[in-house]
Amino acid sequence: MKSRIVQIVRWDAPQQQREKSVCSAHGARTCTRYLVADVFLRDAGSSRIHWTVCQHWLDHEPDVAAHEAS
Repeated sequence: MKSRIVQIVRWDAPQQQREKSVCSAHGARTCTRYLVADVFLRDAGSSRIHWTVCQHWLDHEPDVAAHEAS
């Protein structure tokens, strides 16, 4: 199921990942980067999905550029 970004809220300061706050895009143990934003997605099954993401995801996810261009 394809999702689309509806909102990106960038934080003022990066935050270190903790047990209950991890990079949603990379999973609990595979990403060790700092968290930098909340991303809200929508897909056919849900109107609002919340992800917390690292800068690497923002820089490399093609949908981010498309969202920011619109």
